[in-house]
Amino acid sequence: MTSFGDELAPIDESKFVQIWVFEPGNGAEARFGHSEVVEWMTARLDRSRIFTEIVEFRSPLGYPVWRTADRVEVADHVRYTDLDGVGWDGFTAEWARIVAAPMDVSRPLWELHAITGVRGVPGLPDDAVYIVIKFQHAIGDGVEAVAIARRLFDAPDADVEKPEPDYAPPGPLRQVAAIPGQVVTMLRAARRTRTAVAELDELTARGEIPPAPTAVPNRFNVSASGGEVVVDVAHRSLEAAQAARRAIPGATVNDFALAVVSGAMREYLRHHGELGSDPVVVAAPMSLIPLSERRRNPEQASNQFGMILVDLHVQEPDPRIRLRRIAESSAQGKERSRSAPAMIATTALDEYPWWMARKVVAATHRAVEAGTGISANAMVTNVPRGPSDLTFLGRPSITAFNASPVHAGFAVSVASLGAELAFSFVGTAEMMPDPQHFRRALEDSFDALVAALDQAEPDRPTIPVG
Repeated sequence: MTSFGDELAPIDESKFVQIWVFEPGNGAEARFGHSEVVEWMTARLDRSRIFTEIVEFRSPLGYPVWRTADRVEVADHVRYTDLDGVGWDGFTAEWARIVAAPMDVSRPLWELHAITGVRGVPGLPDDAVYIVIKFQHAIGDGVEAVAIARRLFDAPDADVEKPEPDYAPPGPLRQVAAIPGQVVTMLRAARRTRTAVAELDELTARGEIPPAPTAVPNRFNVSASGGEVVVDVAHRSLEAAQAARRAIPGATVNDFALAVVSGAMREYLRHHGELGSDPVVVAAPMSLIPLSERRRNPEQASNQFGMILVDLHVQEPDPRIRLRRIAESSAQGKERSRSAPAMIATTALDEYPWWMARKVVAATHRAVEAGTGISANAMVTNVPRGPSDLTFLGRPSITAFNASPVHAGFAVSVASLGAELAFSFVGTAEMMPDPQHFRRALEDSFDALVAALDQAEPDRPTIPVG
C-alpha cells in the first residue's frame, strides 16, 4: 500500500489554517490546558468524518480512497501553547510556524492548536483564546472547512454532515484492465480541451468574450516553497464595506475587498519603488456549483471550482475609480470563466486517471516555480464565516481569520465573522520583508476607499507595529 505522503511528494501540500478567537473566560473557567482541549475535541469527533478518516493509495493506478482509521489518537492532533504574555508579534510568529510546519498525512488530515497568553493587542482582550485549525486541502474547499469548524464550535445553524456512500475501489486486475479505457477517455478530454481553448480564443478575438488579463511576474511571485513564512491580518467593519460598495452600482463586497487589496499592493509596490506600468493580476476561486446545490450537498459539491483572473488596476490613484474598474474586470472574469469553452477546459482534468493527473499538477507547479506558468501575481479568497454565535469551552467568539498558503506566490484571505471583516495574508520574507507595512497598507486602503465613497470611517483600533 502506498502512503499518502509518497504520492504527494511531487505536489505541494495545500493547507487551510483557520484562526478563531474567543473571549478569555472568567475565574476558574479561564484555566484550561491540553487535557481539557483533548476532552473537548474527543467529544466532537463525530461532527465530521474527516476527524476519523485517513487517505490511502491502494494502488499507483487508482485514485486515493478514504477509510476510517483503526484508531485516532486525539492527543497527537491537539496542541496547547501558553505564549506567556507575548504581544501581537509573538502570536504572528507562532501562527507562521504552524502554517509552515508540514502535516503528518499518514493520519487524519487535521490539527487543532489552542493558544493562550497573548496580551496587549488593541481591539482584542488580554488572554483571549486563539484556536488554530489546520486542514489538508483534500478534506474539501474553504466553504466545507468553515462548515466543519462551525459544527465544532456549536453554531446554532450548523448543518448535519450527510453520510458518504460506501465506495469499494476495484481490485488490481480490474485497475490494470481499465487502463486502455482510461487512456481513451483522457485523450478525448485532451482533444475537447484543445478545441475549447481554440474556440475561446476565437470568441475572444471576435469580442464576444472578454480577454483574460495578462500577469507579469513581480515580487509577489517569489516561490513560497522553503522560505521563511510571514503572516498578518487587518481588521475592519463588514457593515462599512457593505454600505460603501453600494455607491458603485453592481459592485459586490468581494469587489470591494479586491479594491482594498489593490490599494495595499499599489502602496507596497510604490514603497519599494516597483510601481510601474505592468498590470497586477489576482486569481480568485469561483465555485462551479450553484449556491443552492452547495447548501443541499456541501460535501459532494466541495473542491469544484474554477479561477477568475482580475486586473487590480494598481496604476489608478483614485480609489473610487479603481473599485469601478475592478468590478468591471471581476464581472468580465466571471463571464469568461462561465462560458461553455472555459468550463470544458476547467473540468478536463477530472477525466484523467490519477497516475496522469498527479503528473499534470506537478508539472504545472514546476512551471509556476520556474516563472514560465504565471497567470496571476497573487491569490485572493473570500469565504464568509457566518454569524458570530460560536463558543469554545463556554467562551463566545470574537473574530476569525485565515491563512491559505499557495505553492508559489502570495495569498490574501478575506473572512467575515458577524459584523467584522478580516484581511489576512501569507507570503515569505523574501517577497515581503516588512509584513507590518503591508498590513498597514491594507488598513489605510480600506479607510481611503470608504472615505472616497463618502462613508463614515470605521473606528476599529489597529494592531501596532512591533
